[in-house]
Amino acid sequence: MISIETPLARRKRIPLTPLIDVIFILIMFFLLSSTFGVWHPLDVALRGGAPAGGTEAQKPASVVAVLIVVKARPGSDGTALTVNGRDLTLAGLAEELNRLADAGARDAILLPAKGTDFQQVVRILDEARSSRLTSVRLHLD
Repeated sequence: MISIETPLARRKRIPLTPLIDVIFILIMFFLLSSTFGVWHPLDVALRGGAPAGGTEAQKPASVVAVLIVVKARPGSDGTALTVNGRDLTLAGLAEELNRLADAGARDAILLPAKGTDFQQVVRILDEARSSRLTSVRLHLD
């Protein structure tokens, strides 16, 4: 009998470049579509008016409202705060606002100076939101 030898087939190597590209695209998709932090909306009224999402009730003429002015300016160690003329740190802001809220204050106005970091303004607004004030207004020049 005649014996015919069949040549051994060479195994093809799987190209790794397309596989790595697909894995990289999947990693990017999952990174960009996932949520790493919880976002909390801040109700901010710009330059007076009613706070967002609500209306201001009329106050009787006999009630004296306490106005809180929070000034923020860039400082040597972050942002320097002044609340009604009293210098404070960010950690003591909520306590001072609560003290003023107990004295009858309901609203505050935040006046950031030019050059104040936007992230610091958001931190101040977030800290003020944790106080017992009903609204905090942001006044931008």
